[in-house]
Amino acid sequence: MSDLRYNRAFKKALYGIFICIILFGSIIVFFIISKLQYDQLVSDMKPMDATIVDIDLDVHIKGPDEQKIFIEYEVNGIVYNRELKTDTVISFAAGSGAHYSVGDKIPIFYDAEDPNIIASPRSMSVGWFWLVFASFFLTVVLVSLWWILKSRRRFLVTQEEYDKEGEELKKSKSAEKKQKKQAKLERKNKHPKMRKMIRIIMIVLGCLIGAFVLFLLFGSLLIALGY
Repeated sequence: MSDLRYNRAFKKALYGIFICIILFGSIIVFFIISKLQYDQLVSDMKPMDATIVDIDLDVHIKGPDEQKIFIEYEVNGIVYNRELKTDTVISFAAGSGAHYSVGDKIPIFYDAEDPNIIASPRSMSVGWFWLVFASFFLTVVLVSLWWILKSRRRFLVTQEEYDKEGEELKKSKSAEKKQKKQAKLERKNKHPKMRKMIRIIMIVLGCLIGAFVLFLLFGSLLIALGY
């Protein structure tokens, strides 16, 4: 056993698994921390219904439309007007294509000491999706890690086999680099006139842009001097 070591495939598999654990674990931790922070935020607030008084619709040709929603609510006889922030159920629904109208009632939370501070019921559907997604793949990754560690003896090789594998890998990478270099040379030699023309056009454009910048700087200098 003293002259045996794990092959490169075993090491690469472990690196990949640890990266996946960090990635999916970070998603789960982020969701938990975010939910705890939100629960702490609204725990000292009071619920009520606010009225949508204005909507600024930003229509996009590509992608979903965006809504800026302005609400009005009354606390202790004082009327407050605020814009509803984006980390709310309203924004998630608007981003999905569901639009709201002026006059609609929406639930909010407000701070009794400072009613200007508000929060809206959070859309947990998106968060739960990412939590389930990350938890599922994290489970798959952990099961894979367990299987690899349980079967680790299969990946043991002698030092001679390990060195031979390394030499073959180097030869493979060297051959791949030569192929890429050869393909690059063939592309260069395939259309030499076109490449030369493109190079000339790029030089001319660079000179024109440089001359334009110098013209602007010179004009600004003359204006500053009062000419």
